[in-house]
Amino acid sequence: MRELPENKFFEGFYIWFDKDKKEEYYGTPLYLYNVDTKVDYDKRQVKLYLKKGKFDGLKYPGLLYFPYTESFGMMLMMFLNADFSSFEKAYKTFFYAYGFELLKEYVPYKELEDTYKSEKKLLEVMNKVYEDSSYELLEIQENFRKCVDQIYNLNGEKGLEEVSANSKFIANIIKHKSDVYRYSNKIEVILDSYSSKDDDFHNINYKDLVEKLENNELSIKKHNVYTSEKLSNILYVILEQVVQAPNLPIKQCQNCGKYFIPSSRQDEVYCEFPDEKGKTCKEKGALETYKRNLESIPALLEYRRSYQKKIMIVSRNKDNKQLKKDFDNWKKEAQSKIKLFKQGKLDEDTLYKWMLENK
Repeated sequence: MRELPENKFFEGFYIWFDKDKKEEYYGTPLYLYNVDTKVDYDKRQVKLYLKKGKFDGLKYPGLLYFPYTESFGMMLMMFLNADFSSFEKAYKTFFYAYGFELLKEYVPYKELEDTYKSEKKLLEVMNKVYEDSSYELLEIQENFRKCVDQIYNLNGEKGLEEVSANSKFIANIIKHKSDVYRYSNKIEVILDSYSSKDDDFHNINYKDLVEKLENNELSIKKHNVYTSEKLSNILYVILEQVVQAPNLPIKQCQNCGKYFIPSSRQDEVYCEFPDEKGKTCKEKGALETYKRNLESIPALLEYRRSYQKKIMIVSRNKDNKQLKKDFDNWKKEAQSKIKLFKQGKLDEDTLYKWMLENK
């Protein structure tokens, strides 16, 4: 069985999960081409952000002590949503964060060097990697989409809506109704052990550690690490982990159609993936809901009318400080009333009456 790297490593992909925190962690070498990093030293975590930057041809080694950190199931969501129609789109929607390590089965590894002296050479190699693996990527993506659609009832199929995703996933594998069962044959599990936790508790002595454990003041979790040389196998591991997590569905955004896992409420219908302007569907959905409320709730519509009228008067009388003060007080009180209404502590008729009396 493969052992975990003790420090930096230039080959391999390792991933593990914390379902309580709804996070997943991975370590793999990356080129960090057009990618920024944000390091949280207290949590020992690194987050990646796609951003146009200066070319750096160095391949950064993987680190398990400071892993890349994402929300639980994010790598699978990114893959399901990825655009593999061109190298540029494939890189921007997936490979910038996960690298090409997991494409070794399709591309000779000697193609991927540790350092590139020019941006042109790096792009030539990455383009070749993409071209040699693009067909397989699309096939894997289609198979996982079909499986996810079936076990989470995203394909409109009737029946079994109340059955757990885990039960449908297991039945799916047993009956071979999709091709994802082929992706479970090259996975290694590196078992976690308490002996590996010393770095987490180096500031506490033996006696204090014993007492805290005995008094249930401290809980030490073990997280098995999964590794494979195949992208499809890592995705299989993630899906298997997600279906086993209770109350954590995979859904499709009602605005953009992307797959997502709700971050807070199970009934969420909009994803939190940002568009080119940085706006998420969740934010846009909230704005649309607010606009619809304005059109359907007279009290909120009256607030908006009064607000626009008052702010216009204030803007035309900038030297009148009392007018501005009166407007601020009105706005504060009106928004307080609206908040009570949204919390169910104030009925619509009372809110509407107040808006009319104070417009």
